Amino acid sequence: MTNHVVAVGAIAAMALAACTTRTVEREVIHPVPVVVQSAPAPAPAPVVVATVAPPPPQTEVVPPPTSSNLVWIPGYWNWSNNQYIWVPGRYEQAKVGYRWVPTRWEHIEGRWQMTAGTWVRE
Repeated sequence: MTNHVVAVGAIAAMALAACTTRTVEREVIHPVPVVVQSAPAPAPAPVVVATVAPPPPQTEVVPPPTSSNLVWIPGYWNWSNNQYIWVPGRYEQAKVGYRWVPTRWEHIEGRWQMTAGTWVRE
């Protein structure tokens, strides 16, 4: 019986020696939540008001576009430091589904108010 106990003890010792403890680190990855936000509304253009009427628009020579997807943005009179300053026309990249509404001056309650040009949906 002693041999049997020694054999069982030896087998148990070998079995325990073969057992090792190891720590397995796991990284739990949670999917990033998707947040859907609408684009913020554009800031309103500053209101430009003048006490005298703008001069007539200047005649501009429109150069040929360098690309077929350009839109001519006409020049306009801007009011700055108590005087009108001509802002020349330019080309801008066309925006699909939009059209350009040019800058304009309106006579409102005895004063002239400028509404800046902008792209609007068609």
